[in-house]
Amino acid sequence: MTTTSTAPPARAVPRGQQRRGSIRARERRLGIMFALPATLLFLAVLAYPIFENIRTTFFSVDLLTGRTEYVGLANLRELASDETLRSTVGRTLLWTVACLAGQLALGLLAAILIDQSWKGMRWIRQLLLLPYVVPVIASALIWTWMLDGSYGILGSGLQSLGVVPDGTSPLGMESASLWTVIVINVWRGFPFAMLVFWAALQGIDQQQYEAAKVDGAGPLREFWSITLPNLRGAVIALVALRGIWTLMYFELIWLTTRGGPVNSSDIVPTYIYKIVMGEFRLGYAAAIATVTGLTLFALAAVVMVARKVRRAA
Repeated sequence: MTTTSTAPPARAVPRGQQRRGSIRARERRLGIMFALPATLLFLAVLAYPIFENIRTTFFSVDLLTGRTEYVGLANLRELASDETLRSTVGRTLLWTVACLAGQLALGLLAAILIDQSWKGMRWIRQLLLLPYVVPVIASALIWTWMLDGSYGILGSGLQSLGVVPDGTSPLGMESASLWTVIVINVWRGFPFAMLVFWAALQGIDQQQYEAAKVDGAGPLREFWSITLPNLRGAVIALVALRGIWTLMYFELIWLTTRGGPVNSSDIVPTYIYKIVMGEFRLGYAAAIATVTGLTLFALAAVVMVARKVRRAA
């Protein structure tokens, strides 16, 4: 006598659950379709140029003759012996740190100013935004004219004070060209920091200031104990954003000094441009760009890891 075992009947999936599953699958497909154009655009605009730049690092490419030769790590080894690049990196760091410090300090002062409820403050806010909305080419031309050693109003003023020799623009002096462009960039970039700081100031609980006044704290004590700690997130965001933008900023220096005189205001982006368009050495320029990009990526990764460790602690 044989016994047959019968499997339990399969449980039917409720119709409502089936409908929800199909809706969820349709939403996933729809999300992929919406993300696909942006993904393709990213691959075309960013990923492919980055890959091509890294690939070019290992070749010697002469733009004049079109000759391309695989050289391995030769371009990267040349970086270590390039004295001009070494001094350019130092100027780039000085340029970035000085511009960041100036923009953040001036932006914070301006944010505290426009946070007041004085009469006519709306016009002051609009006036302070002008340097940021003016196109960079217009800013460069205006500052170049004002600092001209022959007819510029600022150039004439500096000459009368004995700061620069007669008939000379600070943009044309090896000792002053980089610092002059730093001042121009601080003037042009501080409104962005001002807006970020102003938005952060709006989010500070006013009860903290009221409690501090009750405890007898003065304006400076309120600033150090309440305002600055609440602006830490804004400072971190500005250092990250403005730091990368300033480090890679090409237009202002090229339009005002072209990296001169005698490379005294060259930074890494202008140096790369000169190597490509002046010496036609695309491979070596790609090597500099690759190392610069990898360095920035490594610094960003370190900052992100440090922030995660700090939050977990």
